[in-house]
Amino acid sequence: MLDIATTAHYELANASLLADAPAFAKKLWYQENQNWEDLRQQLEARLYGLRNWRLSWWEHWAALASAILPRRYHWLIVPNTMSRGLAINGAIKDPTGSQAVRVCTAGLRSGIMSSSRPWFKIKPGLKNFKPDRAAQLWFEDTQDRIYRVFNGSNYYESSTQMFEDLTVFGTAPRLIYGDRDSIIRCYNPCAGEYYLGVGPDGRVNSFYRTYVQTVLQMVQFFGLERCSPDVQALWEQKGAALETEIIVAHAIEPNFSLAMPGMRDTNLGKVPGNFTYREVYWEWGRNTPQPLSMVGYREKPFGAPRWATTSNDPYGRSPGMDALPDILQLHTMTVRQAEAIEKIVRPPMLADIGLKNQPSSILPGRVTYVADVAKGMKSMYEINMDLDHMNQLIQKIEGRVEKWFFNDLFQMMDNLEGVQPRNEMEIAERRGEKMQVLGPVVEGVTKELAGDINRTVAIMGRRGMLMPKPQSLRGIPLDIEFDTMIAVAQRAAETAATERILTVMTNVSKSYPDAHVEDNVNLDKTFRSYAEKGGFAVSNMNSEDDVKQTRLGRQKANAQAAQQAQAAQAATHTLPAVAGAAKDASQIDTGGALNALQVMQGLTPANQASVPQG
Repeated sequence: MLDIATTAHYELANASLLADAPAFAKKLWYQENQNWEDLRQQLEARLYGLRNWRLSWWEHWAALASAILPRRYHWLIVPNTMSRGLAINGAIKDPTGSQAVRVCTAGLRSGIMSSSRPWFKIKPGLKNFKPDRAAQLWFEDTQDRIYRVFNGSNYYESSTQMFEDLTVFGTAPRLIYGDRDSIIRCYNPCAGEYYLGVGPDGRVNSFYRTYVQTVLQMVQFFGLERCSPDVQALWEQKGAALETEIIVAHAIEPNFSLAMPGMRDTNLGKVPGNFTYREVYWEWGRNTPQPLSMVGYREKPFGAPRWATTSNDPYGRSPGMDALPDILQLHTMTVRQAEAIEKIVRPPMLADIGLKNQPSSILPGRVTYVADVAKGMKSMYEINMDLDHMNQLIQKIEGRVEKWFFNDLFQMMDNLEGVQPRNEMEIAERRGEKMQVLGPVVEGVTKELAGDINRTVAIMGRRGMLMPKPQSLRGIPLDIEFDTMIAVAQRAAETAATERILTVMTNVSKSYPDAHVEDNVNLDKTFRSYAEKGGFAVSNMNSEDDVKQTRLGRQKANAQAAQQAQAAQAATHTLPAVAGAAKDASQIDTGGALNALQVMQGLTPANQASVPQG
């Protein structure tokens, strides 16, 4: 049976774990594992098949790398080459293409997933489900924890590299592993290393690659006990042997059986435990007693964004492919322009045969002596090169290249003509309109980024780094909403409409007191919707129940204040007025020895005698 680990060694490995590695490997008597040998042959056979299908893309990538991005391409995976630091951009005669790629990369990175602002939200996947206060706080807390993990790892750095690869080569796979120190760790294989396969839905579900690792890297990444006897022997030698490179093969694919008729193991290669994907590392082309690593995953541990695809192609098309003819023409025109200037400055010369083997020079300040000046040296032909037209043509081609990479979109403020935008909202609206061109690409990329978030959440969940779900979210599917520049522009238009209607209604209510805003608009819902679109934190807002309690308390306080005001008014004005009126009435003689106060009390001359005196 194959030795299958429950957790990959490289998800726990770091320098401290390497420090615990033994100086010498345990000497074990390895018996050939027939199951592993059968599995290795199956994996390498599929890798060869994927390599054959990739051949045309591989050649196309070579042309792209030579003209635009040579540092992100490997023609062949060869170990122990000591020439990797040599200059590899000699074919680039004009840097416009490479510079345009940098602008496009930065624009995509900041427009889709800026590290300086929230760019995604976790929400319930049911349209009519209204999360309660506990669910809203759980969403906010989970988002904050994910952002902290992203900021503490190399996620954003690898995302920048991913967008650069996507822009030039059209395909940008990325691995996401758990990490002992930073929770997650991302890896960006470069073009020429990897091979991809797609499922019936057109999505990439298989990832193969070959790459090199040194002996020291292999021991830290996989553990000494998992390495082959050859690698273990190099580890024991230490010194320069630690820097010896070995070709490592890597496969991630759905966890199905690779058994063929006649094989003893009918579940060959299938990782037990209800895993969706399996991952296998092994030393390429070597008959080793065991794989370097073999684990299972319930979620896909890699993503593979593609710019644009045709049918069921596993690799994508890119703006770099569209711009390549213009970039090659630009390189040619730049060389021709330099040749033209060189011919003007140092033209080809004609000289008399008598000057052969005689001292001569065309440098400034030098003198060439001849017997007959008419038979001296002169230019072979007149150079009447129209450099202005050539410069205009080069500028035109440069402009086309920059448009292929959407530089006019991402540098909108630099290229803006006429009246400048009045506020940030107008800037967002203008940028959003231009970003509509990238809508299909953004949608495809965000689907892959959703896989990254799900993968990160799964890693954090297995480490107990998430709060338990509230009872109201049990059984509720979750969805991810991305806050791209297109979404920002859409929300800016929505919030602008809200602001305009409230302003108009408020102004109208001032002129017409009977027209109250709250008669037509639910202000509570409007304010909450406005705050949500503006990205206002839920934790900083009172819940609807708290608002109701606050309003009830305010009503009670107002009622008590009104009662107290009435009592104070009675004590201050009414009682003194009544007392004064009574005094005045007692001094009014109504006849019969009775005053007005007595009359009000019901006394008359007839019954006056019955009133007690004194």
